[in-house]
Formats: sequence, C-alpha cells, structure tokens
Amino acid sequence: MATATPVFSADGLEIYFQSRRAGWDADLTGHLVKFIEATTESLECAIYDLRQPEVLAALARVASRGKRLRIVFDASKERRGGLEGDPKPNGTDQALEAAGLIGHCMPVFESGRHIMHDKFLVRDGKAVWAGSANFTTGGLTLQDNNCVVATSPALAAQYAAVFELLWTHPDHRAPAAKAALTLGGAAIAPVFAPTSGEGIEHTLASALASAKRVRILAFLISDPGILTALARFRDDPQLDIRGVYDPHGMQDVLRYSKQDQALFWFTHDPRFVAAPSHAFDPAHEQDFMHNKAVIIDDRVVYTGSYNFSENAEANDENVMTIESPAVAAAYTAYMEELYAAYANHAGHTTVAGIPAHLATDATAGVAHDSVPYREDLSMASPSIEPRLHVMQRYRHTAIPANLPGYAANRTRFQ
Repeated sequence: MATATPVFSADGLEIYFQSRRAGWDADLTGHLVKFIEATTESLECAIYDLRQPEVLAALARVASRGKRLRIVFDASKERRGGLEGDPKPNGTDQALEAAGLIGHCMPVFESGRHIMHDKFLVRDGKAVWAGSANFTTGGLTLQDNNCVVATSPALAAQYAAVFELLWTHPDHRAPAAKAALTLGGAAIAPVFAPTSGEGIEHTLASALASAKRVRILAFLISDPGILTALARFRDDPQLDIRGVYDPHGMQDVLRYSKQDQALFWFTHDPRFVAAPSHAFDPAHEQDFMHNKAVIIDDRVVYTGSYNFSENAEANDENVMTIESPAVAAAYTAYMEELYAAYANHAGHTTVAGIPAHLATDATAGVAHDSVPYREDLSMASPSIEPRLHVMQRYRHTAIPANLPGYAANRTRFQ
C-alpha cells in the first residue's frame, strides 16, 4: 500500500499519481470530470484516445450549457504497438458521435507511423490539464499514469496556441518553446513536438549525461540518444538509478529493434523492474505502466505524453519540464512505491527483464497482420517538416458530414 499521498498540491499546481495495483488511487476520473465541469467560457481538448463514459458525459454537459467546446482527436485506425507508439483500439470517433459531440470535433490523421498523441485540455484560457493518461477507463483507472493541473493564464496560452494549430492547420507545426514560468514554487516550461524535433531527446539526453541520481518511469525506452546517455549508469557504482517500465512496451522494442542489444542493459538489471501489466487487447481496457517521467538529481522532472522513442519526435506531443525539489520528491515517492510493489510481485522473475511467461521467441505466435512496423531505430532522424494530418486514408474512411472544416476543405482532403 502507498505510504504517501497520490495528490501533490501547491499554489496553482496539482499533480495526480495513479496506480491502483500499487495502492495509489488519485481518482483521476473524478478530478478530470471536475476540471471539465468547471468550464465557464471555453474548453479545448487534444486527446489521443477518448472513450470514458463519465468524461464524455461531462464534455456533453459543457456543450449543452452553450460553452465553446472544441476537441481534436487522433483518428487513426487501431494500433497494436511495436515501434510506432502506444497501442489503442478503434472507437474514439464512435464514442464521440454517440455522446452527441462529433460536431465539436476535428479528427487528426497523422502520416505513416506518427500519431496525434497529446493528452491535454485548456479551460477558459486560464488552466491546463496535461499528463500521460488517455481519457479511457484504462487510462484513468487501471494504468499507472500521472497528470498535472496548472492554473496559469501564461501556461494556458502556450497550450492554447498548440491547440489552435491542431484545429486550423492540417500541416501545422507547434510553436516554439518559451521561457519557464513560476507556479507553486516550481519553474515550469512546456515543450511541444514535432516543432522541437530532436530537442526533447537532446534535453533528456543532456540531463542524463550529467546526472548522478535518476528515477525513470517509462512505457518504453528506445530512443538512441536516450539509450546512449543511460549507458553510463550501467557500470558506474557512483551513479544512482532506478526505473520502472512496461514489459510489453519493452518487449516490442526488443523484438523489432535493430539497435545493439547492449543498449537495453536495464531490462536485466535489478535496478529496473517490469510492471505486472497485460499485453494490449482491443477487446478489454488496458492496464499498462503508462507513465513517461524522468526525475533528475531530486530537482527536475520531465513528464508528459512523450514516450522515450525515436518515433515520438515527429508525433504531436507535449512535455513539461518542472524544476522543483518538492515536485521531484513527490514523483520520486511515487516511483519508489511502484518499484517496491513490482519488485516484490510474485511474477517478477524475468528473462532479459521481461516476465518469464512473456519471454517467448520473437516471432512465435504473431499473426502476420498484427506485426507492428519493423523499423530500424538507428535510422536517420525523421523529418520534422510540416506534414499533412489529413492523409489518403480519408479516401477509405467514412467522415461524418458535420465535422467542422470537412466540407470547406473536401477537395484538399481527397
């Protein structure tokens, strides 16, 4: 059971830590519904996966009160993981239509293997909700996730600018990062992909290259720069590192990556543990270890939607850099609880860091049509040039006629 609170609070800043299986229940659903229902003028939502009934109902109530509601969502087909990003089932568009919300929505189709992976809301131009949790029952209840709520018009303006580009420009690039602002005693600076390109990777790699104490919560780690920066922790006893990862996210990496396997030393190092999660199943809600957070030297936290992968650089993503010993201590307490719970789990025996019942031959039992993209993670950096969100898939996808912007841009979409 948890020995610390699942909620961190400071002036204008709240952070919620969720892990039901480790005894941390922050009631993410309840807090998210309250955040939505507090809307007095406008609400913007950018979300990868949105199917949670209470959240959908809260959004519908905002619309029914005549408030300005806009939702952009990743409208790509079902994704099963691999090197391309978080797995998710189909269903967001159907859930939005059933809730009477489709007229407030803009679907985003990314090109190729890239995704609109943001998970944030901007309320009344004054407050931001952001984090690693998708708005599903799994994301808000069953998975390990963290979410940040910040009340700051300056921060909200930065997220709102990103939303406007998602809403209005299919070939957008997010605005450049601005100087950090102070909130609740913390210096906070958001960074957005794809504008930053490898900037997020370089920031994380640079921090890791000079850090002496690191705590990591990761769905997966496959970015070459980050893996290289982590390598120094493998053999140096003067450096302090611990981590928790999702075994299925890492299993996909180990199965399909062509990188030097020595870079994945942490999957068989006792300082890292795998969560007792289950593999993606589109017929059920998921219980991933879904956090994406790094704590550096008990002082700085990097957290958000950004998986530590090469693919993430060209997705739509956001990361908050939070410089605050108090916030770092809260994240560290959460991470240590997960580490202790999973290290003591009966099924923790691993082969290369993967639970024994999952450590099968890389290709055994994998249906041809379910194999993720086989891409070399040591490839050259993906392009961060402007790219069309609404791609050829529109030719094969039924688009509700009342989707905003569709009629006016039909020739461009087709």
